[in-house]
Amino acid sequence: MSHDPNLPQQQPGQNQPPNPGQTFPPEFHDPQQGQFPGQFQHQHAGHPYPQGPYLQQPQAPQPQQERRQRDPNQPKGRFGAWFWIVGGLLAIVVLANAVGGHGESILIFLGLAAGVTGLYTLIFNKPSWASLPNRNAAIAVAIAGGVSLLIGSVAAGADARRDNSAAPPETATSATLEADAQARLKEREDALAKAEAESTARLEAREAEVKKAEEAVKAREAAVGGAEAAAAANTIKEGTWTVGKDIAPGTYRTTAEVGSRCYWSITVTGSNGADIIENDIVSGGFPQVVLSEGQTFESSRCGTWTKQ
Repeated sequence: MSHDPNLPQQQPGQNQPPNPGQTFPPEFHDPQQGQFPGQFQHQHAGHPYPQGPYLQQPQAPQPQQERRQRDPNQPKGRFGAWFWIVGGLLAIVVLANAVGGHGESILIFLGLAAGVTGLYTLIFNKPSWASLPNRNAAIAVAIAGGVSLLIGSVAAGADARRDNSAAPPETATSATLEADAQARLKEREDALAKAEAESTARLEAREAEVKKAEEAVKAREAAVGGAEAAAAANTIKEGTWTVGKDIAPGTYRTTAEVGSRCYWSITVTGSNGADIIENDIVSGGFPQVVLSEGQTFESSRCGTWTKQ
């Protein structure tokens, strides 16, 4: 005989009060007394039921509450690891643009991120990194991203137009070209000045060397001239010479042996050769004379005389 697991077990011959919440079929209920008879035992569907005056009203079985099945696409926690990673990167980008004063860039970046996130959830039916709960949330995020992107683009265009109006490209280009041309011209002038300075320095050095060489030549010429002058002053050649003016006083002798035709004479200066002091026709050898100031010396066919 099978036994209902919802009913407590009872030994035969025992009268026990029912447990709270125990139920019985309706045919055992007495509508006059509002309870079951005091003493009976009944067979219903093969189940024995207990006897006693403490039976309660039967209650209909409550349906078991259905368990909710978890969506496998939902993350285990409220926010996953990708939420914090992507959110941190977006926060860094927003902070960098905020420090730089680019508010339109913040709107553009956030709009792109929101738009891509919403479209990802709509296309692949997954919550994405932002853990969007359903398609309605994805649509709202995508629309908000588009609006943010549009506002950021309009603001960026306005800033670009304001910058262009403040500094026209043609003016900036002309100023840049002029500055570059001036810089190249100055560089060329500096190079030319440097080359001229180097050339001048080399020329001055060369002129100094030439001047030094000329001075050395002049010194040599002066030395040679002085030697020649000294030699000339101490040398008597063919002709008539005034002692003290043309030749120096002193003792002179021929440099080479003379022949029989050598003639020399010493006369008083200003007598036109009439006042002869001394003369001689030498037949050979090395004749020698002594000359003093106020005299005139004449030599003919005797060669060169040198001072002794």
